[in-house]
Amino acid sequence: MRYSFSAEFLRVVPPDTTFGNAWESLCFDLLGAEHGLHGLQRLNAPDGGIDILRQPTCTAFQCKSDERGSFGSLSAAESIKSLRAAVELRSKIAWQYYAYATNANYTGNAVASIMAEATALNIPKDNIAFLGPEYWEDMCSKHFARVKDRFDFRVTVTEAQVVEAFRKARYYDEHVNKFAGLICKGSLVLKIKNNWTPVELEIPFAPELTVENCVDAVQELLGISLKWTNFTDLGTSTGPSISLTVDQRGQAFKQTIGEVQAANGNKDFMFWITLVWKDRTQSDGLAHDMHMMCARLNLSHSFQTLDRLAFVEADRRKHTLQRAEEMVQAMIWASTRKLKSRSS
Repeated sequence: MRYSFSAEFLRVVPPDTTFGNAWESLCFDLLGAEHGLHGLQRLNAPDGGIDILRQPTCTAFQCKSDERGSFGSLSAAESIKSLRAAVELRSKIAWQYYAYATNANYTGNAVASIMAEATALNIPKDNIAFLGPEYWEDMCSKHFARVKDRFDFRVTVTEAQVVEAFRKARYYDEHVNKFAGLICKGSLVLKIKNNWTPVELEIPFAPELTVENCVDAVQELLGISLKWTNFTDLGTSTGPSISLTVDQRGQAFKQTIGEVQAANGNKDFMFWITLVWKDRTQSDGLAHDMHMMCARLNLSHSFQTLDRLAFVEADRRKHTLQRAEEMVQAMIWASTRKLKSRSS
C-alpha cells in the first residue's frame, strides 16, 4: 500500500511544532517499531547533522522532508551541509553509516552531488544510504498500528465537489441538478475506502442515488481514469476495472445506496480497483514517457526503461502491474490532496 507523507496527511502532533519535527518523529517511531528502542536515540537540536542515532549498527539518520513530499523538492546543498556537520561531530558521536531519511526522492543530480561530497569526505559509498518514501511506506505497512495516530487520511468532500464530480463524469445538467437537490435535502454521509491507499472519503450523498452514481462520483473524486495505458518498452498495457463492494462483494450498479445499506447495515463501502493487463499494447492506449511520469507522480525507480525481450511473460506481467499500481496510488494521492486543500 502506498502512503502519502505530505503535510495534508501527516499530522503535527505535540510536542512537535513543525512539519519537519513531525517527519522526524514518524521516522523515530518506525525505526523503534522495526528494531526496538534499545540503543535508538533522538538527538536534540542543534543536531550537528544527525537527528537519530542507532548505536547497535553505528547508523546516523538525517531526516529531510518537504511539505509537498514531491520528487526533487529536497535540497542537495542542505543535505551536503548536514553530512559535513555530522563528519565534524564524529569525534563526539561515533557513527559508521549515514542514512538520509526522506519523505521524497532526490533527483539523480542531487544524489550524484551528495555522493561526490561523501567521497571527498572519505566516506565509502556503501556507507551512505538514501531511505526514501518507498522505504517508509513498507515500514508503515508493517507497523501502521504504531503510527496511525500520526496520520489523518480522512477527506471530507463537500456537496459542491460531489456535484462537480457528476459534471466531470458527463452527466446531463438535468440529472446533475436533480442529484444536487437530493443530496442537499438529505443528511446521508458515506464513508468510502479504497483497496490501494488508506484514504477514506466522507461523501454527502442521497439514498435514492444508485451504486453506479456513487462509483462514477468516486472515480472522478479519486482521479481514476479508465483509459488503458501502454508501456511501450515492455510492449504491454494495463487498465483498471472499478466497483463498489461491501465485505469484498461487488454491489449491483442498479441498486440504490439505500437498498445496499438496508441489506448490509453500517458496514464500510470499499471502492475496489482491479487492474487488468495484456501482453500487448492497445491501439487506443495512452503512451507515457517513463521518466516524465516518474517526476510528475513522484514514482519510484521501478519505472526504469526495460527491454521486453529480456523478460518472460510472467515477469512482464509483474513489472506491468507494479507500474500500474504505483500510477493508480499516486493519482489517488494527487487528487485527494486537491480535495483537502479545496475543502479546507
